[in-house]
Amino acid sequence: MNRSRMSNPTRSRLVDQLVFLDEQTTMYLNSYPSQQKIQVHKSIKQYVKILERLLELDDVNLVKTLSKVTVIGSNITICYEEEGSNEVFTVVLPTEIDPDQNRISLFSPIGNQLLSKSTGETFILQTPEAEYSVRIVGTALS
Repeated sequence: MNRSRMSNPTRSRLVDQLVFLDEQTTMYLNSYPSQQKIQVHKSIKQYVKILERLLELDDVNLVKTLSKVTVIGSNITICYEEEGSNEVFTVVLPTEIDPDQNRISLFSPIGNQLLSKSTGETFILQTPEAEYSVRIVGTALS
């Protein structure tokens, strides 16, 4: 990767995420039961592949794509299909969580399910209490 590409702060943030995931994922995964650990690890591997593809884009296409896909640092607006209500989450690194501000870890059950989702995508969001049909109505890198 050439030096001019690395001077882009958004690109640098994505590289920093790759480094964090490479260095810290195993530690966080060790806190999960084995079946859940497998699912979270699979999700993280998929996310790393997405980051690697994003980093291959030029700056214009990188910014355009980041407005459509959930990455660490994204504000994600979801619409609960049955209720028609919206909620905004920010998926963050574990060191940046703040439940009062809906800043959730990428390793949390909800954060992990939101990671890599695209604007317009509908899926079943599973929480400890219930399952909800939700649609991603917007993403924006904060």
